[in-house]
Amino acid sequence: MARFKNIPVNSHEGKITYGKGIVNEIVELAVKEIANVELYTTPYKQTDKAIKVVTASDGVHVDVTVKTHYTESISEVAFKIQEAIRHNVEAMTEYRIASVNVNIKGVTFEEPSVQPVIDETANVTKEVTNEK
Repeated sequence: MARFKNIPVNSHEGKITYGKGIVNEIVELAVKEIANVELYTTPYKQTDKAIKVVTASDGVHVDVTVKTHYTESISEVAFKIQEAIRHNVEAMTEYRIASVNVNIKGVTFEEPSVQPVIDETANVTKEVTNEK
């Protein structure tokens, strides 16, 4: 559902329109920020089915289904997800979050993938010029 808001700018009125899937994408990015957590998907269920966003008069209601690593505390992960979603959606849009429900449907046992950190300063050569 798109939402329109009138904003007067220099005595001209304009409209801000949010696309239908913008909140879904923001929620997906917020979940990806949390370590050892991923959206719950199966071969038959795509990522957009793991996120449900409902816009109501009191705000936006978000339901997220995720899976986490077995070493993580469920309550801490759920709280981190709720805070990340609330912060990102309210910072990037004019929506107010009414509720965030986190459903943890799975646990992974494989080691989390570690991204190698590339030190870009090691490949940079400095050029020194002697100017008088």
